[in-house]
Amino acid sequence: MYCYIYDELTQHQRFAPELALIENRLTDLGIAGKIVRMALFRNVQEMVRDEIRRGTTSVIAVGNDETVHKVIDAISGTSVTLGIIPLGDGNGLAALLGVPHGLAACDVLSARIVETIDAGIVNGKRFLTIISVPNFSAELTCDGVYRVVPDEPSLLEIRNLAGDASKSERVSDPTDGRLETILRVSVKHGWLGRRSLCESVLPLQSLAIRSEIPITIKADGDEMTGTRFDIGIERGAIRVISGRGRKF
Repeated sequence: MYCYIYDELTQHQRFAPELALIENRLTDLGIAGKIVRMALFRNVQEMVRDEIRRGTTSVIAVGNDETVHKVIDAISGTSVTLGIIPLGDGNGLAALLGVPHGLAACDVLSARIVETIDAGIVNGKRFLTIISVPNFSAELTCDGVYRVVPDEPSLLEIRNLAGDASKSERVSDPTDGRLETILRVSVKHGWLGRRSLCESVLPLQSLAIRSEIPITIKADGDEMTGTRFDIGIERGAIRVISGRGRKF
């Protein structure tokens, strides 16, 4: 039983012709289902949980990366399968999963190649893609064993499923039970003080960030502010429909 979660962005008139084609194609493929539309003042996660209780086995996010992020907590750890029909801008996640834009995504859903992937967790909140911390200068404890404190403000990225394959950038593997932690620091060289970017890549299962002053991190694009962040991974938390062109 399929349930299609339409993001608010899909209500714009410019999407109407494409949505009509998509709905017709889903009917032709025999995978049409209930349509639930996001709206202001409606709790998206509770909406999804209600549909799961009613017997939904596949939740399809119709929209962009933000649409997917809104439903992750509701389906993680269940037997429900997540699918995506990308519309509009900001669909990097669909590209990593090998899901084409718009109408063509229907055939990927029908083929139903299912991958079981990990989810990251930060202070009890799940994230699917990446945590980023610009100007990071706090203490980082890695797997509870050793601590790292950068000499200068640096860029910290903690990746579950992230990377730009179009730029030949390494794509983190969301099936390996680890978070790819990247610390980029500007290092001074020689008498002239020339600087170059030094990058360390650490595959970790858990991290702890401790700061004397509040700092802001972004997890799946959502900001969180505090002095303590405990980060871990949930193995095999999400079943997701991918295309043959997936990047991991």
